[in-house]
This record gives sequence, structure tokens and C-alpha cells, in this order.
Amino acid sequence: MPLKKPLVPVIPNSIRKIPRSFAWLDHRLRTENWIEDFEPEEFALYLFLTLVADQHGLSCWRLDIIERAMPAFQDHQLCKARDELIRKRLLAFRPWNIGDPDGTYQLLPIPSVKPSPNNDLQTVLAGILKTVS
Repeated sequence: MPLKKPLVPVIPNSIRKIPRSFAWLDHRLRTENWIEDFEPEEFALYLFLTLVADQHGLSCWRLDIIERAMPAFQDHQLCKARDELIRKRLLAFRPWNIGDPDGTYQLLPIPSVKPSPNNDLQTVLAGILKTVS
């Protein structure tokens, strides 16, 4: 929301400058209520990948390195968070080799419409498989 008059810095001689390597979060995560649908590990992974991404949203990280950077989360939680971010169309992932947990990440533009968890075929199939086993 634009302000009528500019804000005065709290510490004028300490103004943040955007460095050559930069990261950003789309304000629509808040204004369109995306963050209320995040589990803590999803938000942590999204924030981490945003911080390490290049200007195109790309980064390459091994899961064990991400886990060391965020010791509150274990690799199975991060895999689940990654899968959810992919399902929500916020992240793309390409493993380095078939079945490899490590690979290339790409942060995607915030979709104009949130995907419905009930309409996602993979979610429905996963629920069916859980009840069968």
C-alpha cells in the first residue's frame, strides 16, 4: 500500500542497500494470504531458497546442506516441504539424477490463484493409497 508521505528512517546513517547478490520475497505471500497456508518447514524452506537464489530464482543445493543450514528441520520434513511447495506451484525441482534427493531448485512466480488441495490429483491418490495400506 503506498504511503501518502515517505517514512523517515529510524537510523538515517544506516540505510540498507541492495547488494549485487540479492533475494526478495513477493509481498503477495502476505497480501493474498499464502503464508497462512504454509507449514513452518514449508515457509523455512521457501525463505532459505529465496535467500540463496540467483536473479532467476535458481539454486542448486544438497538436502544435507540445507538441513545443516536449518537444524530445526530434518531431511524428511524438508522433502515433504519441497513436495508441498511444488504442489502449490511455488517451486520447481529437477533432481540431478533419477531418484536423487538433491538437484536444481527454481522459485516460481506466485500463481494468480491458489491451487485447491482437494482438486490436486496427487493429493487424492495419496489419500487413497493411505487408506488401502
